Amino acid sequence: MKQMVAIVGLVLVCATGALMTTVGASGAVKAGAACVPGVKKINGVSARTFCGPAKATVKMNGKTFSYSGGECSKGAGLFAVNIGTIVLGNLKNKPEYFGVAAAAKAGVQPRQTVAVVHAGTSRSIIGTVAIKVGLKGGTFSGKVFGSSTVISGSFAC
Repeated sequence: MKQMVAIVGLVLVCATGALMTTVGASGAVKAGAACVPGVKKINGVSARTFCGPAKATVKMNGKTFSYSGGECSKGAGLFAVNIGTIVLGNLKNKPEYFGVAAAAKAGVQPRQTVAVVHAGTSRSIIGTVAIKVGLKGGTFSGKVFGSSTVISGSFAC
């Protein structure tokens, strides 16, 4: 039950970050011509695509993978990094996505949220996020809910 509450909380935080970013998206920088930011439907399920200069590197299960073409935003006391497409519902084979939701301040912060969708599978943590001065990047690490798998890595805005 505790794990389900934490997962629901993470989804709400990521959705809030997605909505927060939607409001401020007019100033977003596109990563390339192929990226089209905004809200859309994928097989009838709502999704939000992010574009811009943000990038992240994720380490999990001895493998490293990268995300690029996203955005960082700040509002309502939160700092959010969103790269790729977040799906706001149930969908098989979700698109690639990386997200961080943390307090909008520099320093090491415990109990912050990170969501990763890779190869169609979603994983999330409430872990430690260290944000650099100026909110231009940082690092993260923590265990996947209900697993001994550790996710770690870095992001840059």
